[in-house]
Amino acid sequence: MTDQVGKPVPAHEVTRRLTESVMYPEHQARKASAEYRRVHEHLIGELDEPCWICGVRKSTLADPVSNPHGATQMETHHWHVEWALVNAVDPAAILADFPELGAADDAHLRDWLDSEGNMLVLCDTHHRSGYYGVHAITYPVWCAQKYFAAGWDLVKGPPDH
Repeated sequence: MTDQVGKPVPAHEVTRRLTESVMYPEHQARKASAEYRRVHEHLIGELDEPCWICGVRKSTLADPVSNPHGATQMETHHWHVEWALVNAVDPAAILADFPELGAADDAHLRDWLDSEGNMLVLCDTHHRSGYYGVHAITYPVWCAQKYFAAGWDLVKGPPDH
């Protein structure tokens, strides 16, 4: 790897403490909706969709080759809009990017929130773990994990390290 003037930059570790302050609006306590349960079962149980980052599936969790991060379960993640932020978003703004919302009102927004259009299948490692999970690390670093070369690990580096 080289920097912008072409000089080699040695492999190095960057450690940072992420401090995040988010004002979540008042909302009902989370209870999985019937639509969420249906979508979750459809994506994970019926379609056996892979983790968006590492590719492990419910059917391959027991295979260490297919599951190098040791995930124990498959989960669904509210991708574009987190459930707890539903009372902070403008349905018209969502409709502009996601026409499948259907209409810019609260009822359609709440239906879309738990739909396949707002769900991402992730293993528990890439969803909630402290070093690899979307809820714990910065988005640019989290996304890059999907494209790492074979054996490269976000925390450990190259396989021979």
